[in-house]
Amino acid sequence: MLFCPKNWIFTGLISFPCLLGAMSTAPDTVYFNLRDTFCNSQIILIGNQFFGPDNPGGQVVFPAAAADGSDSVVLVQLTFLQRAETTISQSICEGDTLVINGTPYHANFYLGEEIVEGGAANGCDSLIHVALQFQPVFSVFQTTICEGDTIFINNTAYHALHPNGEEMILNPFGCDSLIQVELEVLTPPFSEIQDTLCPEEFRIINGRRYDVNNRAGFEILEAAASTGCDSLVTIRFEFREIFLLAGDDQAITKGDIVCVEPVYGFTPVSVSWMPSPPCEMPDCPVFCFQPLQNSTFQLSATDEFGCVLTDDISITVDTDNKTYAPTVFSPDAKWPNNRFFLSADRGTARIVRLFIADRWGELMFDKSNFLPDDPDEGWDGMFRGSVAPVATYMFYAEMERIDGTSYIKAGSVTLIR
Repeated sequence: MLFCPKNWIFTGLISFPCLLGAMSTAPDTVYFNLRDTFCNSQIILIGNQFFGPDNPGGQVVFPAAAADGSDSVVLVQLTFLQRAETTISQSICEGDTLVINGTPYHANFYLGEEIVEGGAANGCDSLIHVALQFQPVFSVFQTTICEGDTIFINNTAYHALHPNGEEMILNPFGCDSLIQVELEVLTPPFSEIQDTLCPEEFRIINGRRYDVNNRAGFEILEAAASTGCDSLVTIRFEFREIFLLAGDDQAITKGDIVCVEPVYGFTPVSVSWMPSPPCEMPDCPVFCFQPLQNSTFQLSATDEFGCVLTDDISITVDTDNKTYAPTVFSPDAKWPNNRFFLSADRGTARIVRLFIADRWGELMFDKSNFLPDDPDEGWDGMFRGSVAPVATYMFYAEMERIDGTSYIKAGSVTLIR
């Protein structure tokens, strides 16, 4: 017999047909089978009993519910399907909004759960766990640079005249970034070098020489400041107005006397010569001597401020001594023009030998070891007790210098009457 029991109550998302399959094992009891499928989020009330995922089966007795007044028993066998769950944890750009199941998620609201009714493939609800991550798109770039330096950010030049700005970094594979640039510009330290130097002093600054010919300048010392920046230096030097002259260089003939008298543009506190001059005191202000070879003297003098000035004097000695011989003389002339004799400079010590011959080679005069510049030591024109004939004669003289070396003087002289 088929009938609808009284007092059946259902809760959930499903309705049941009134007529179910029945079986009877006794004349006073009617049994019904209830089989169906629900989602695990549903609760089913049958009679006075609740059925759910934790209580999917059992039997419910409905007293005197049958049409004939007998009890009805419902054998319940329900199946509850699990709802679908998924997680959204993607990374999106800060400032973007992602709408899930009608709910907007953004940087200030990035965690939540969403129930999509009937969203699963089996018709049950779908549960979405939302856990978003946001990539920052705004940052601040702060650094320190030296005045005069330039850095490039996103191909934009930043320097002392353009220390701040914003740069948009485009990323075709991700989020664009906005960078706020804030530079601190350090002013390079400035210093000045001033000093008073001696005329021959110099200073090497930053690889450049400063001296009396280059007294002032401006230097940039790279990374010399404590901050690592360049250091700016102005240079100005003064030089003491003093001078020293040892004397003019001289060229003399061996035997000449040379006097050296230096000129000072200040009052020296000490004087020295190198090598020592031929005088009694090493700082003698004036000295005279007879140099026999080339000589160079260096004079050094120190002033009251410690400035040391130096100057050189060179003396060149010529070994071509000068010897003078008359080209004509007359035995009848007055003394000393009635003599043929040799005169020489101070470099000649003596005449080793002098002889005079006629054009045929006969000796007319021959004398050794006597002093030059003495007419009485010369030839008076006599030969064998008589005045020699008027003619031109040849003379030859060996001369000895004061240093012991010798040289030759030769020539001709004409005897006239």
